[in-house]
Amino acid sequence: MLKKILKFGLLGLAGVGAVAYGIDSTMVAWPGSRQMYADVKVYQVYTDTNKWNQVEYSRGNTITERCVYALFPHGGYRPCWYVTRHTMQVTNTD
Repeated sequence: MLKKILKFGLLGLAGVGAVAYGIDSTMVAWPGSRQMYADVKVYQVYTDTNKWNQVEYSRGNTITERCVYALFPHGGYRPCWYVTRHTMQVTNTD
């Protein structure tokens, strides 16, 4: 009985996810009056460990990342709600 409930629960969750992604894709592809893409400045920071095991930070270039106004990633672009909250890209150079 528990396996049956778990099976239907997982199928229902997958179905809800598929419907949400389908609606999101339709809203991105819909030729409406709203803007679909935005450009956000992302700051690059490089980290390196020196010989005393201390982390050194160095500033990189500022890049412009294109994002899409959607709930999920589309067309190779990350969603703007995620990009605007993660504007610092940290790269470990070790």
